[in-house]
Amino acid sequence: MDGGYQVSKPHIGTEIYFEAGALLEAALFIRREASPHLRSLSVQDLQRMLVNFMREEIESLRFNSWGLPDNASFADHINASEKIQLAEAMKRSPIFVTVNDLFLYPIKIAKVEASFRSQSFFLLPPEELAKELMQWYDPDEIRPNCHPPTPMHAGMPSADISCWLRVRAPLAEVALRNRNAILGACALLPHPLQRYCFSIATMPKGYMSFKSRATFHSGDASTPALSEYLEIATVDHLWLSALAEKLNSDSKRDRKSVLALQYFFRAWVKDPAARVAPLCGALDALFGDKEAATQAMVDAVGTQLGPEFDEARARKLAKLRAGVIHGGAPNIYEASIYHKYYTDYRCDPIRDLELATARCLQHEIFGGTLIERGHPYADFLGQYAGVGAIL
Repeated sequence: MDGGYQVSKPHIGTEIYFEAGALLEAALFIRREASPHLRSLSVQDLQRMLVNFMREEIESLRFNSWGLPDNASFADHINASEKIQLAEAMKRSPIFVTVNDLFLYPIKIAKVEASFRSQSFFLLPPEELAKELMQWYDPDEIRPNCHPPTPMHAGMPSADISCWLRVRAPLAEVALRNRNAILGACALLPHPLQRYCFSIATMPKGYMSFKSRATFHSGDASTPALSEYLEIATVDHLWLSALAEKLNSDSKRDRKSVLALQYFFRAWVKDPAARVAPLCGALDALFGDKEAATQAMVDAVGTQLGPEFDEARARKLAKLRAGVIHGGAPNIYEASIYHKYYTDYRCDPIRDLELATARCLQHEIFGGTLIERGHPYADFLGQYAGVGAIL
């Protein structure tokens, strides 16, 4: 026997041991056959879930099952009806039944002009939050502009909030994955010159979960400190609805799209060198193998980035992937292709890769429904274009 746990009943206690190999096989089985969201968990998490299930359900078995001799097989001493009882309990458990909880993330870089609601997530202005939490609190108790917004956390340091993202998911890991995909799509909205333009503002950290009660969870900030607000308007509801469907879809194409958006979210960071690997990951996730991703980027560059981006330039841009992913250099600045690209085109290859990846995701995932914003200071920049100003 490789592991075990203790179970207690009034005046009686026992230790139950399990074989690690058998427990592993059971975990792999439920990962393959049970609720799809369990694939977001590690095998070790699934093993713990199975052990916890047995610890809880074993209480319902017959009393005479507790007088077994040492090293006896527990399975050999329960009758068929009790095994069926355990199987039926497992079928009703979260292992096989998906029960969605509510996870709430504070967003400080977006303003919602027109609220968006779907089965999988919503984006709301603060003033609409209270009625969404009526199951747990009186609306007058909610502090919608603060994080945490709940009265039981009123003593904690709070942060001002301009938008709330609510995700419905069966597990915190699934909610985090969906949050990243949603925010990865939002990262496609800013003008390319604004997408990675950050401020020194402090972003709210952590999130809330709501099940039988509200719980605050520590964690990192949901977004970087974008220098300009993202405005979520009615025109965005079309692509938001499409994204909501993709989050709940089992199709291979939709799963690849969601994964690509998660990678793009990972690339929404301050350090340009740190963006290269997740940007390449987004392309690979969307298009598949290396050659398909390279050709897709070549096609996107040729049709969407202008005539100066010919096939030769696009293929050199794609070689940035090899410069990082395949061990060409631990730092993209040390890769030979970085210097060569700059020499040949007098442009930053990382910025071009950012633009090419964004165009691919915008076109392949959302078609024409996700509309990239114009530069917020386009008129000002236009006044100084061509007069020697360095921007």
